[in-house]
Amino acid sequence: MRLLKRSLLIPFLLVTAMISPLASATSQTDQDWKAKFASIPIQDRGRTMPMDTFARRIAVDLTGRTKWSEGKGPAGFSGRDHIDLLADMLFKPRKMFDQELIPIDRKKLKSELGLDPDQRFFAPADLMLNDQLHQFSSVLQGKMQRDPKYRPSTDERTVMDAQNQITAMSAFIAGKPLAIVPAEGSDTFSAVVVGGSDSGHNSNAVDQALLAMQTAYLNNGDMNPSVDRLITALNSEIQHTQSVQSKVAMELLYNEHNPWRKAAIATVLALLLLTARWITRSKYMTILLGLAILWALAEQTFGLWLRVSILDRAPVSNTYEALLWMGIVAVIIGVIGQLLQPKSWYLAAGLTASVLSILFAMLVPLADQTNSLPAVLRSNYWLVVHVLTIVASYGALLLAAVLAHVYLFKEVFLRKPSEQSNRIIVQIYRVMQIGVILLTAGTILGGVWAADSWGRFWGWDPKETWSLISIIVYFALLHARYVKWIQDFGLAVSAIVGFLAIVWTFYGVNYVMASGLHSYGFGSGGERWVAIWAIAEIIFIAICFSHKERSLMNKNRSKSTTNKASFTGVPMHSE
Repeated sequence: MRLLKRSLLIPFLLVTAMISPLASATSQTDQDWKAKFASIPIQDRGRTMPMDTFARRIAVDLTGRTKWSEGKGPAGFSGRDHIDLLADMLFKPRKMFDQELIPIDRKKLKSELGLDPDQRFFAPADLMLNDQLHQFSSVLQGKMQRDPKYRPSTDERTVMDAQNQITAMSAFIAGKPLAIVPAEGSDTFSAVVVGGSDSGHNSNAVDQALLAMQTAYLNNGDMNPSVDRLITALNSEIQHTQSVQSKVAMELLYNEHNPWRKAAIATVLALLLLTARWITRSKYMTILLGLAILWALAEQTFGLWLRVSILDRAPVSNTYEALLWMGIVAVIIGVIGQLLQPKSWYLAAGLTASVLSILFAMLVPLADQTNSLPAVLRSNYWLVVHVLTIVASYGALLLAAVLAHVYLFKEVFLRKPSEQSNRIIVQIYRVMQIGVILLTAGTILGGVWAADSWGRFWGWDPKETWSLISIIVYFALLHARYVKWIQDFGLAVSAIVGFLAIVWTFYGVNYVMASGLHSYGFGSGGERWVAIWAIAEIIFIAICFSHKERSLMNKNRSKSTTNKASFTGVPMHSE
């Protein structure tokens, strides 16, 4: 019987042995052409980037993500990568126009538009024929024309996004120009269209190579020869400069390596090791903790260096970069504070603030992560002097807010007042001082920049006004603590309330008010997450006040009982 089982197993193993290399070779061949195609430089939205980044942007613009897990995303993109989607859009756009790609999540809106509320993704062709969608969009355009400052609702922004996605896909059907051909004596690339007769360049080799790619793709053939042919044709025109080649290579590394995700993993690992070190008091845990912190800082430094090298500017020109810089500042202050005071909570709070900053940064749309720089920000001097300084203050004040949570949790919920709790209060106060100094200096430097760019130091712009309000709030809190108007509990609560003012200055003015001269910082999205966080903070503070009040009532009741017993002469203990 055992011999029979072995004899039946041999053919299976032989078939598996023959199929596995074939599947592996096919997969490798597929990855080879994608990697080569992804490395081709292209110009889009004001800057040069690898085709990989361009494909990621197309995927996010159309479906909301760069990649969807199998069975969870749109039918035409589920389980595939961004290069696959770009190839589909380039070589068979009419078929993709009938694929359910565009996400609409709001059920009430879908019902109003006559769409299936339980369906998440819709075909552009179906949406294009939807009369309710066109009527909704027409009414919205009328509102925006009558009032240039009109702020669309969430449903209205969803409709705007759907219209933009339909327009983007229609561009591929019409023949989307790809600016991939380097031009002699110019930094601007010439455009080529798949199947186009007049692509704006002298050589026909690029057109023929793209047609060869399309033929191979539609026939499920080997894409490598046609991609090689395209790269050869592009190189035969004019060689890219060393600067372009270097930046494209670095951006490919940035996309592939994903330093911020690795930094988040390293920081969470450091927090776990820090907890283990507190429990075990092991020197080996201390060594591992140090290595994890070095890993996190190395990834963040590497990510910043890549962004600076790729974009030729300081890494604080948009919300995404500002959040990342806040996290780096918080962890640096945390490490320095811990080295100066080994028994402090600086390090734990700094690591926590860093993770939170990275997680919130990941909510920023991809298109806003590597956007081209507005004209008013094209001064590395002022970006470094003003923006780095003021965003650094946000990182310090975030660290103070995290320390405040630590204190309130220990003092109110665990009810373990100790000398360590007093030290946490001192740490909160010191970090708030650092934050206020940076915030004040950054705001003044911003006024100097405004005088240089707009001809006036101060104009009560919403951003300027709220920066001043934030400074006043923190100065008032620090002064109240200094003159003993607020005690330890009050300072901890104030650190959280003060950071709410910072979040409004940083996020609310740009994303909710969206008015004033600082329009380059305006954006949309994330309102739900920020609102959830703000509500959670308010609830947390209310619970802390409730617990504190109950604790004071119990303490007063206990004192009253003691005083009454003493007054009536009842012995407090037996001899």
